[in-house]
Amino acid sequence: MSAADSMIRPNFFIIGAPKGGTTALANYLSDHPNVFFSAPKEVFYWADDFPKSREVYRIRDLKSYLALFNNAVPEQHQAIGEGSTTYFQSENAIANILAFNPAAKFIVMLRNPVDVAHGMHGELVRHFYETEKDFEKAWGLQADRAAGRLIPTPDFMEHQLQYQAVASFAPQLRRMFSLVPEPQRHVIIFDDFVRDTRACYQQTLKFLQIPDDGRTEFPKVNAASKYRLPVIGKLYQAPPAWLSAPMRVFRKWYGKQGGAFRNLVHGLTQRPAPREALSPEFREHLKSVFRDDVTEISDLLGRDLSSWTRESGSVHSIA
Repeated sequence: MSAADSMIRPNFFIIGAPKGGTTALANYLSDHPNVFFSAPKEVFYWADDFPKSREVYRIRDLKSYLALFNNAVPEQHQAIGEGSTTYFQSENAIANILAFNPAAKFIVMLRNPVDVAHGMHGELVRHFYETEKDFEKAWGLQADRAAGRLIPTPDFMEHQLQYQAVASFAPQLRRMFSLVPEPQRHVIIFDDFVRDTRACYQQTLKFLQIPDDGRTEFPKVNAASKYRLPVIGKLYQAPPAWLSAPMRVFRKWYGKQGGAFRNLVHGLTQRPAPREALSPEFREHLKSVFRDDVTEISDLLGRDLSSWTRESGSVHSIA
């Protein structure tokens, strides 16, 4: 028996979608006494079709991965999880997780794909994984980047530069439904999460089969922001070659720190920065791009989500 065989294993995964409220949900769950959540939240381990993403924290083997859960206490933590949103986009991650743990539970949070694509661009710019700051121009670079051209360095998240693929949820949802038994999957719509966070939180606890902790406060988490001093962000996210090795070590250490400390550092180094609104013409173009996808999502979920791509659009601002 290998050392990994005796290590604690996660039993639930928040797998996507990016910019859909997953960080907020992970933060709320991590405060629950019966939940253990990995730090860092996004581990990227099971998406072996996106191997570059593993380089963010250098978690390359099962023993290193399971070490993230060493501090979980089985007698206390009935729900042990992580939250890598690349798993939803990945063609391999869900199957890999089920081979690892056939009883694993999966949580997906879906949002208006126009807002997700726009928000993903802003997130990549903030992390210096995207060098084109104009989203409309970045959208136009997708074909070049699919061919391996004009890809920024570092390229850990190269796959997320394909904004249409990231936010096209129907094929991702079909894949999950084909692999994961219904009792092991839970879908949350972002609009519901914003409208009644407490109810969505309670439903998630019920899905995970853990008791309600009575939580009623749900502060906003992971709102759009930018570094107060871009040079600090650049050194952290995309350091020069001579600093890359020690910065990887620092990122791995920082990713394991508690929420209070991380929130303090975030407040000192970053400031709120709402995303620049899309032009009406470009927003209408994106709605047309995603309209058929949203129709299929509606059919898969048995719920009318056509407001996401109708002329009236989504009522929620981008976070």
